[in-house]
Amino acid sequence: MAMTSTWSNEFAQNIFDLKDKVAVITGGNGTLGAAYAQAFALHGAKVVVTARNMQTLEETVASVREVGGECVAITSDVTDPQKVQELVDEIDTRFGRIDILVNNAGMAFRAPAEEMPTDKFNQVMNVNVTGTLVPCQIFGQYFMKQGHGKIVNTSSVRGFCGHPDGYSAYAASKAAVDSLTKQLSTEWSLKGAKQGFTINVNAIAPTLVKSPLTQEICEDPARIAPFLARLPMGRVAETNDMIGLVLFLSAPASNFINGQIIYVDGGCTAG
Repeated sequence: MAMTSTWSNEFAQNIFDLKDKVAVITGGNGTLGAAYAQAFALHGAKVVVTARNMQTLEETVASVREVGGECVAITSDVTDPQKVQELVDEIDTRFGRIDILVNNAGMAFRAPAEEMPTDKFNQVMNVNVTGTLVPCQIFGQYFMKQGHGKIVNTSSVRGFCGHPDGYSAYAASKAAVDSLTKQLSTEWSLKGAKQGFTINVNAIAPTLVKSPLTQEICEDPARIAPFLARLPMGRVAETNDMIGLVLFLSAPASNFINGQIIYVDGGCTAG
């Protein structure tokens, strides 16, 4: 018996369609968060940005509205299950659906590994790992009831390979995000196949991204040299380099991609 093709012109035409999808971005007050918010809005999505500071979130909202998009800001704490549940409830009340979660909140602390303060190590792990786990849990439960959802976590090449610049806590946290992404994908894929829901959980793993937060590194020849030495393309990442992958992992085009850590690193991990 010949196999039936699953190809359809309609799907191909809408393969990157995000119109009227509701996308939630944690850490929505930073350079990347604001860029993601604008990109989603430009592709027709309704955007919710969240962080602890409303003032900086309002700057993101204003930037989205400048490009004609719809965006709302809601304060929350990604490490607090109750706060994240309140966030989900408010979004559901406002829009009646949630389609995409981008876990963009994070932090780093630099110190030689042998001198890394345990309180700073724990703080980085709490923000980067717990702050990814909790939204995945709360939004994941919502997606199970809804029947679908897409989650894009933020990892780093540091979760795969070390670096001499003193980011042991950050590297450990991103390795944990990698494993968490794969574990959630595996658990929820198997459960979803039995219970009738689909949740895609993937992660982007960039190299150093040029931004106000990394300006000190990028402008210091001694500190940027080790990064550039491991980047075959000869430059660090720009914000624009991140946007396409986040949108792709949020769109129908990536429906069969699950549990993947995708590097945006100028070839760093290829050699």
